[in-house]
Order: sequence, then structure tokens, then C-alpha cells
Amino acid sequence: MLSDFFGNRVVRYAILVGLGLGLLVNPMMDGKQAEAAQVATASVDKLNLRSGPGTQNGLVGQVNKGERLAVLSKSGDWYQVQVAGKTAWVAGWLVKVQEVTTPSRGAVGTAGKTVAVVNTGLLNVRSGPGTGYGLVGTLKQGTSLTILEQSGDWRKIQSGNTTGWVASWLITTPTTTTPAASETAAGGGQLAVVNVDNLNLRSGPGTQHSVAGQVSRGVSLPVVSRSGDWVQVRQNNGSTAWVAGWMVSTVNQPEPAQPPSSEQNGWLPTESETRPGQNDTPGTAEYVPEAKVVAVQVSEKDDHTYVNITSDHQLEYNTFTLSNPFRYVVNLKDVHWDQIPETLKESTALVDKVRTGVFSQDPYIARLVLDLKQGAKVKVSLSADKQTLTLDISKISYSDGLQGKTVFLDAGHGGSDPGASGASGLREKDVNLKITLKVAELLKQQGANVVFSRSNDIFVDLYERTRMANEQSADIFVSIHSNASTNPATAGTSTYFYAPTSNTALYEQYNDRKRLADDVQKELTAALGRRNIGVLQANFAVLRTSVMPSILVETAFLSNSEEEALLGSDDFQQRTAEAITKGISAYFSGK
Repeated sequence: MLSDFFGNRVVRYAILVGLGLGLLVNPMMDGKQAEAAQVATASVDKLNLRSGPGTQNGLVGQVNKGERLAVLSKSGDWYQVQVAGKTAWVAGWLVKVQEVTTPSRGAVGTAGKTVAVVNTGLLNVRSGPGTGYGLVGTLKQGTSLTILEQSGDWRKIQSGNTTGWVASWLITTPTTTTPAASETAAGGGQLAVVNVDNLNLRSGPGTQHSVAGQVSRGVSLPVVSRSGDWVQVRQNNGSTAWVAGWMVSTVNQPEPAQPPSSEQNGWLPTESETRPGQNDTPGTAEYVPEAKVVAVQVSEKDDHTYVNITSDHQLEYNTFTLSNPFRYVVNLKDVHWDQIPETLKESTALVDKVRTGVFSQDPYIARLVLDLKQGAKVKVSLSADKQTLTLDISKISYSDGLQGKTVFLDAGHGGSDPGASGASGLREKDVNLKITLKVAELLKQQGANVVFSRSNDIFVDLYERTRMANEQSADIFVSIHSNASTNPATAGTSTYFYAPTSNTALYEQYNDRKRLADDVQKELTAALGRRNIGVLQANFAVLRTSVMPSILVETAFLSNSEEEALLGSDDFQQRTAEAITKGISAYFSGK
């Protein structure tokens, strides 16, 4: 924030006037009026403004991530910027510098009529290109919008009466325009994105045709053909069905990618996963955090392997386990590797090697991967000053199943959020909690460490649930729910996971996420004898924000009178809990 130096209102007004009207003059261009000025965009949450070019100079204020500052001059790796008529200096590796061309009159909105679709639960629309700008509205998942212009990773959009800026990574942009609704040819590589909570799948193009199933909001299905306002789609099991065209958004399907294989070893390297300074192009500056990892030490004692990761700043991290082959992944936020080799070959009885690299630039994530020789238990601890992270790796046999594993159990809904309710008044939040507590008891009996999002009737925010799981570095995340539908005849059991090709962090876990869902769904359908709806992908908040393999179980339908009665019985709840536990055990055993 700049309130301690310039005052927020004045700063934003000056930036918007200076940038929006294109009146910036770049002193580095001999004082001439520039057609293209330079702008520095803050790449960190709190960017320090200093009185001179270097950390030895005093702080004069801060700006938020996404704030844009006019560049006046450069000295080494430092940029002099202008804010509200005053100047300050910022570290060049903490900003993204780009040319911005002065727009001619009437140029706004001429960037094209590209159509995009919101791909997150609720998308914030802001007054400017960055999180430092105020909200002007929100858009629901699946909403169509038109892109007017762009600035870095932000897009100016229009949807209905709403115009503003949105983060580009929260929308799906097709590569070509959407075909007209009257088109009856094959889908042409398109996906239908569901815009409603429970969309009916029908056997033909019209409401007069029978319901063949349902899909949840956010699910994407390949388009096969069209008939009037109806769209024929292909389901995960290969069969086709019809959906109402006004309840879906169609986008171009991305190029298919193969699930991660053992040859890729879970790292999924891309061109952007290089060390800072590698593959640099003149005129571009990749963001490099100020904090750095100064040492990674590997040692072995009493059948334990210890890996110490030391930084010159406090560490923020999360971890998760991958299998086939066995790996342990550590993500470190806003810190870079300082003279740390990309591969440490200090082999021990449990660790084959240690690999380091940059996983993503925005947010900046430095990644360390332990290539394990076998299944192992990893205990993570942080020093008192939070600058040294210690990994304690010890032997564990995967034939032991759950012994030593940390399972995060999430009982859906709770407190002021009752979830769905059956005709007799049975509440989803109560059923979910009872099953969750039974699962926990069974897991503990088999040696697992269980962590809850809630163990009683309280409200917990969706994002708080996964924040707790990520903070605990749980091995898996299991969310337990009961389903509901507007059609009382709908019944059955389903299990969801989420690992889309568009999200590298999730897609690298594709094998593990799907295998966990498969194992649990198999046990549930065998134990409960209900209709097998199947294993499905859905962009649920708890699935996309959990860093470890995660699933969401829909045990049965409260809206179905028969299944409501079952869900209310202690016997059915116990069989459900036993099935979920068996599925989790099968996942860890690799069977």
C-alpha cells in the first residue's frame, strides 16, 4: 500500500491518468515524446519503494502486486519509477517491465472480439489490471465474455453491463470464434462447459426425451453435434447424450496431452521451468524473488535420511507425495535457488537423488523433488526462525497400507450451511459428519494420522478447508458429501477428481488423483449396491485448491426417498465409511 507515502487515491488517480491517457514521457529517450513508454508491474505482494537504486537506501513506501508504475530511468538492476509526481526506485527482478503504446483516439475496444468463458467459481472484475484495483463486479463460472484489450496477464472484458479487468488465468480463451448455434456439423474439437449446478443429460434433443443422467457445474464434455438449440456431447464412458445449449458455454478444446508417465517422473518440465537467467531474451526480464535458498544438505543417520533446506528469508511451503514412481515434492513460494545444483546425487538407502528447479513464474514457485527408492514416510519441520525446512525420511512399506499416512477428511457443509435436505428433513451436513467420523475411526485403527476440516457442526469456508490441508502437508484430501437433484428419481454414487491439462500443478497428479477416485468408487459401489454413476472430473473449489491428490465423494442422493432412508441409517453410514477406508487403503497399497 502507498498510504504511508503518497496516499492511495492520489496514486491510483495519477497512474490511471498517466497510463490511461498515454501522456507518459520516458526520460531515457532524450526527452522526446514517446510513442511507447515503459511500465513496471509489481510482481510481488508488497514491492518496496526505495530512495535510491539499492537495498542500502531507505524505504519510502510500498505498492501491491499488479500495480503499474511509469519507468523514468534505469541504474544497473534497478528502475526509477514515477508515482503521483514523485520518484522512487524498485528492484528490477521484482517487477515486469514492458512497453505500452500510446493509444489513438477511439482505439479502446479495438483489440478484437475474442470470446472467453469464466473457468472459476466466482471471478472478480476489477477497475484496473491488477489485484490492487477495486472490485467493480463478479461473474459466475461459465459466463461468456468479450475481451476488449490486454495488459500483461490481465484482460479488459465486457459481459452484459459489466466492464472491467480480469486475471487471464481465470478465463478460458478459445483460439477461434464459436460456431453459430445453427451449425449441425460435428463439434469440431469443441467442449461444452456446464453453467448450472445439475444439468440433465437427455437421450435426444429436447425436453420430451428421457433424462439419461446429470452433470455438475464446471464439467466439460466434448461436443459431437448440434440440433437447433441442443448440443450432443460425449460422456466419459464413451456414450453420447444431449444437453440444452442455453445451459452450457462452448469453447475450443485444447490440444490433447498425455497423462504424466513414469518416464516424465512427475516433473513435467516446460520451457518456462528454467533457472533465472537461462534462455533470457534481450529486452525481457524474468521475475526473480529477493529471497533465496542458500543451502540444501542431505545426510543419513540410523536408517533416516535428512534433507535440510536453508533460506535467507522465512520460508512458505507446501508438500505432497506422488507414486509410480515414488516422489516427494516440496514447493517453496517466492524464493529462488542460489548456486544450488539442479541435481544433488547424494544417494542414500531411501533417496536416489534430489532435484531442484523453478516450477512457475507467477506465482513464483521453486520446487524440490526427492526421487525415492521405495515408499517412505516424510516428516516435515520448520526451524524457529522459519528459515530452515527439514525433511525426515524414514522407511515405510506400502504393504502396510495406511500406517504413517496423513489423511485430511472434509465433512461437506456444516454450521450455517446445511447443504441439501431430504423430504423427511434429513440434512446433508449431519450425514456427512457422521460418515466422516466413522471413516476417521477406521483410519486411525490402521495407523493413519487423521486431520479434519471439521469434527463437529461448525461452518468452515471452502478455501479454509484446503488451506488447512495444505498447511498440514496431508498425503491426500477426501471430501465427503451427499448428493441431490431436482429429479427425485435420480440415484447413485459418484466420485470426483480434478486434474485438467490446463493446470500443470494439478495435471502432474493426474494418475494419483484418478487412481484415488477409482479405488474409492470401486469399493463404494461394491459395498452399497447403488447405481454406479462413475468417476468424473469437476472443477470443485476443494479439488482445484488442494495441492495433494484429492477427491470428492457423493455417497447417495438425499433427494431420492429410498436413498434418503439409507443415508439416515447407521448401517448404511457404517458400510459407506468402511468402503471409503478400503478405497483409501487400496490407493496407498498400490493395489
